[in-house]
This record gives sequence, C-alpha cells and structure tokens, in this order.
Amino acid sequence: MFRQTESGNKEKQYKFLLLIVLILSIVPSPIHKLGPLVPVLNAGPSNSTYGYSRQWASFGGPSGPNGLALDGAGNIYVADAQNYAVGKMSGSGTFLSIWGSQGSGPGQFKNPIGIAVDNAGNIYVTDSVNSNVQKFSITGTFLRSWNSNGTSNGAFVHPQGIAINGTGYLYVVDQGNQRIGIFRNDGAFTKFFRLGPPGNFTMAMGIAIDSQGFVYVDDANTSFKDGFSGNVTKFTQNGALVSSWGGVNSGGTLFYPQGLAVDSSFNVYVADSFDGESRVEEFSNTQKLLRTFGSWGSLPGQFSQPMDVAVDNQGNLFVADPLNFNVQQFSSTTGAYLASFAYQRSGLLSTPFNSAVDGLGNLYLTDQSNERVQKFKTFDGTFLTMWGSYGNQTGQFNGPSGIVVDHSGNVYVTDYNNNRVQKFSSTGAFIKTWGSFGTSNGQFNGPIGIGADSSNNIYVTDNGNDRVQKFDSSGNYLLAWGTTGNGSGQFNGPQSVSVDAGGLVYVADTGNNRIEKFTGSGVFVLAWGSIGSANGQFNSPKGIGLDTAGNLFVADTYNSRVEQFAGNGTFLTTFGSAGSGNGQLVHPEGVAVDAMDNVYVMDTNLLVPGTADNRVEVFAPFHNTAAVRLTMSRNTAFVGVSLVNLVALNLTVSNYGLSNETFWVMILANNTVIAKQNVTLASRLSQNVLFAWQPSLQARATYNITGQVQPVPGDPNPANNKIQAGQFSVRMQGDVNGDCRVDIVDLSTIGAKFGLQSSDPRYLSAADLNNDGITNIVDLVLTAGKFGQTC
Repeated sequence: MFRQTESGNKEKQYKFLLLIVLILSIVPSPIHKLGPLVPVLNAGPSNSTYGYSRQWASFGGPSGPNGLALDGAGNIYVADAQNYAVGKMSGSGTFLSIWGSQGSGPGQFKNPIGIAVDNAGNIYVTDSVNSNVQKFSITGTFLRSWNSNGTSNGAFVHPQGIAINGTGYLYVVDQGNQRIGIFRNDGAFTKFFRLGPPGNFTMAMGIAIDSQGFVYVDDANTSFKDGFSGNVTKFTQNGALVSSWGGVNSGGTLFYPQGLAVDSSFNVYVADSFDGESRVEEFSNTQKLLRTFGSWGSLPGQFSQPMDVAVDNQGNLFVADPLNFNVQQFSSTTGAYLASFAYQRSGLLSTPFNSAVDGLGNLYLTDQSNERVQKFKTFDGTFLTMWGSYGNQTGQFNGPSGIVVDHSGNVYVTDYNNNRVQKFSSTGAFIKTWGSFGTSNGQFNGPIGIGADSSNNIYVTDNGNDRVQKFDSSGNYLLAWGTTGNGSGQFNGPQSVSVDAGGLVYVADTGNNRIEKFTGSGVFVLAWGSIGSANGQFNSPKGIGLDTAGNLFVADTYNSRVEQFAGNGTFLTTFGSAGSGNGQLVHPEGVAVDAMDNVYVMDTNLLVPGTADNRVEVFAPFHNTAAVRLTMSRNTAFVGVSLVNLVALNLTVSNYGLSNETFWVMILANNTVIAKQNVTLASRLSQNVLFAWQPSLQARATYNITGQVQPVPGDPNPANNKIQAGQFSVRMQGDVNGDCRVDIVDLSTIGAKFGLQSSDPRYLSAADLNNDGITNIVDLVLTAGKFGQTC
C-alpha cells in the first residue's frame, strides 16, 4: 500500500513538472531575450563575423634630409625625401612644420632634393623625379612651379642642387643636361652654362653661391676618366670658369661630393658621401683643405652618405645625413660635434610592424621605420606617448619588431638589428636589455616575435636561427626549441609568437606558410596551413593575436587579409581584402586583440612606401544591440514664451553582446543630429539616456524626432536601432493650431479648452501658452496680443 502511494505521488510530481516545463517553453522570458546572464569564456570556436570599425594614423616617416637650407632667423629647412615633403625646424632642432605629399601635383614631391630660401622667406625645392622647381611661401603655401622635362632652354632632366644669389636669381643644377640653369624668382629662364665642352659635367650635384656672387658646383662622378670629375668648380655669376680642385683624380681628397656651402669667409664645405668615407671637408678660399668633420657610422658625429651642408653666421655647420635620418650640427671653427636633430611626428607611422594591448585599453605598436614605439588609446586612437630613436644605445632601436605587454604592465620590444630584447615601463622608461648576436643560448640572429605567458615568461622567435627562446621576465635564459626545416617543430624564418591563457604557444612559421602550436616547454602539439589563398592557407603569415576565447587571428600578409582559427586549427572566418579603402588591407603585419575582441591590424604597404596604408585598422565582432524604448515628454513648444518647457526624450539602451560595448546615442530632428552622448555598457546591462533641449533654439518648423543607437564598433543592421518618436513644433507665440498666423481659430481653440487643467484628458498643451498647467484668461490675453501676426 505504501509503495503504491509513493508511486502515485511520483507520477503526479512528474506530470506537474512536465506541465511547468511546457508552460515555461511557451511563455516568453525577458531573460531569454537577453541571452545568458554570464558570458561564457574560453567557449571554443566563435561564430562572430568581423567588420571594419575605425582606423587611425597615416604615413609619416623619419626625416630623410636630402637638401638643407637656412633662413635669416636660423630656421632649418629640409628637403625630406622620406616624407615627400619639406620639413622646418628651429635652429635648435625643434620641429615647426611640414608640408607636401607624394605625387606630381602642386605641392607634391617624388624626390625632393635641393632646397634654398630667398631673403623674403620664400622656399624653392627641386624634385629630381618630377624634374621641376616648386616655390612656396614662408608658411608652406604653394606659389608656382616651372619646367618641362626636356632639353630646351629652361627645361630640366633630374635637377639637383639649387642656390640663390644676392639679387634673387636662382641657379639650378640640371644634372641630366649637364648644365647650370639661371632663372628669375618667378621661374623666367635667363641662361644656362656648362663647364667647358659638353660632357665635362658628368654628375653635377650640389651648388652654392658666396656673398660676391661666385658660383660653386661639385661633380660626383668618380670614374676618374674626366679631369673635372669629383671636383669642386668655381665660376663667375655668368658661368665663366675660375678654378677647380679637390677630386682624388687630381690629387685631392674628394671621392663623391654631393651638397656644398660657403661661409662669410669664403670657406667651402663639401659633403663627401663616398661609402666608407662619409665626411664633410672644409676648404679655404685658396682651396686648401682645412678640416674634416665626421666619419662613417651611425653614432653621433658620424655619417652614412651625407647629402648636403649649410652654414650660418654664428659658426654652426649643419649636415644632412639621410641614412641616419637626422641633421647633425657641428662647430665650423673647431669641428666639434654639437647636436643631432630629427623630427618625429606623433601619431603618424612608417611601417607599423606589430602591436600589443594592455589591460587598460592602451595599444602599443612598433613604428619600425621611425625606430620607435607609439602608444594610443584603443577606443579612438588618441595618441598618448612615444619613445625611441635610431641607434644602439639603451632605449634606441634599429628595427623594432615584436612587442608584448606582460601581466605587470611592462613592455618588451625585440630590437631586430641590434639582436636584443629591451624592457620598458608602460610610459617608456628603460628598465633593462639582454641579448647579442650569435647562436648560443640567449643570443639572437634577428629576433622578431615576442610573447608573454601568465607567469611573465618571455618567448622570442629567433628568426635567423630558426628557433624559439624562452626567458624569465628579467631576461634569464630558460630554454629553446626548433631547428631549420619544414618538419614538425622545425621553422623557416619564424616571426610572431603568442601564448594563450593555458600556456600554449603559437608560432607563425612564416617561410613554411603555417602556424605551429607547442606547449610552454616547446613540445610540438600540431601545425596547420600551406601556401595558397584558400581559406586556411597562407601567403607569408606574420602577425598573431589571441581573443578571450582562445581563438587565433593571423595576418596573412601577402593575401592582404586576416584569418581566424580555433585553437585546434579549425578555420573560422576571414576578413579584409586587398586595397587601401576602409576595411581593406595592403600587407598587414601585426595583429592584436583587446578584451572586447576588437582586432587591431597593422596595415603597411611594403612595396609602395609613403602611402596611407601605414595605419591601424580596427575590426569588430558584430553584437546584437538595440534601443528598446524611446519616449517624448511633450510634442509642442513655442518661441517667444518666457516659460517654455524643455522637450525631453528618454532613451533606453541595452547591450545584448558578450562583452563591453561603447555606443553613440543620438537624437535626430529631421535627420540632423541635435544631441549626442557616448555610453559604455557592460554585457547584459541597460541604461536610460535622457536628452533635453530648449525648442526655442530651433527655427520655426515641425520636426520629426528619431532616436538612434549606433555601436561604435559597427552593427550589421543599424536600421533596427532606429525608433521614430513623433514630432515637436516650434511656433510663433499665440499660433495654437500651427498655421503660421494668429487668428480667430486660435482664440476659439483656447476658448474651447478654457478652464481645463493638465490633469484633464481634454487639456491641450498647445493652448496653455504660459505653461502654468491650466488654460485661462492669461492664455487668451497672450493670443489676443498677437492677433493678426503671421510668420
């Protein structure tokens, strides 16, 4: 009997539970609409699609000074071949301005090389590729250009140096035609001259004019077949030969002279850029060698093929050293090195190579050709700080490549050509360095990629040695693995490395066009990929980034795309295509992923430097976001009433995504934004946003009001986030019915509502002109006072 009762009770409980489940399956749950309350991390493959969100930065290379000129105030002007521009610095090296871009139009350059400044502050620049001279105002405004590429009078072929005499005439080295052209400052051609018979100028480069009007030209030809090659030659202002000296083929010391300058004592300074010599030589007015400045190298006071010189009246000599990316200053009287100047424009990039994101929403990237690290806010690309310069001292770089931020906020950078790793604080303060060239433990042959695990151990891809080395956070060597080859655990020029939350190590085996996966101790786990352009194939994979779920993003450099994989190598999705438009890529290098799974791609252009592809592009996963409520407090307002209620809109925004999202919340009146706020919401949260404004600020009209919520990272269907709210009208005082005139109709309307209070459903706010909550004699008087008026 007991057993039968127990059995009957269980059956009834079962039927009751079944009924509850059935009811719950039918009745919609608001929690179900929002999805799971807690995001699931490390949940395996993500089905997110990624779309272009935003970008920042553009090309801005290191200063590459071909030509130098000084104005009367001592400012330095640089014909900047690296940036296709003219750069201006103070005499102490402070960056002042820059203008120009790559191209052949007005104000554009392809190889600016010679530069000169007249007494009025106008700047003249020769472009050896565009074969022209361009004139600019002191502020960089384009004024005019002249030439035609050819051999006729006034035409140029590869013009080089340019100089201005005391009366304002321009002398231009027309290298391709082996002559010097003389022009007025408006470009009008005057004459040209050559050195003796045609052909004696075989590679004329630099030109200078002294205070007496004598013209000095150097010739860089080192074939030793021409008696004047490699010499400096002096002419009268009309082109008559005076003297020649200096070339090694005539017993002198000049090998490959480029630019030159003359000081007030008629001493001549010549930049000799012959490889291995790289120096500046000073000659007296009697052609005697007085002194040499510098030697070959990259240290302060050394040169790597100097291109031009300039000298001021205070005894300062300035040398353009383009391969060391700087202008160096010396004392012309003692020969002592004084300073080096190089402008670095914050926020611009030249070959951004790799990047890393910290836990505070900051992005660090290696700005490789600018030999520095830059730091930005991930949200909008706001520049924060930068550090580094070209060199081999602590804190300097020669090819900064990989970058990673450990869990303590320290920043590690692989310094490729210096064969070392450098460690910095988050603000760029140097902490320590380790490594040297070689094959032994702790040595490198071109370190590129760098990653960190949860214990702050550091993993480095030793590119030239085809291995990965592991260190502790102080740089102490722990272990290494890998050899040259294409077998499991072997490498062919490995580049990026990244470590997931479980300590598994992923390596971009670039030369083998695959990804390899290892344990933290170097035990091979698996590999995937092959050469090609199909999904899951690569053409030189370089950058690697990991999201919060352990999925891998790979910069497929020469396929101009990013591919996403699960941690087991399963292909998930791809985004990006070849091109320079938004969401397109040209040779992406580095990849980083933030805590919201936004993907930051370092987009370079390895074949065409100086383009807009030197940028950071952000791709975001699409989330289901919505504005769920939009209400308006009133729909009528008046201009001219002293007490006008605010028009108020209340918008509720919900984040249906699995991570934090930032939204633009906007109110539009007739499709024009009249209010806008920025709202950041955590996953599964909602927030009310209130907009209020005085309608008297609007012109008289009827406005359709729309609320819009647009996620900053993008949304696959933004139209779903728009809700029509209604209208409000801005009217003339007393115009109750809104027909743009005050007449008997308006008085009648007020009369029909006379005595009604705002709590009465028949109350009409448009008839309550003074907004005191009741329609009464005051409203009638106000309307009568405006009787007969029209818009």
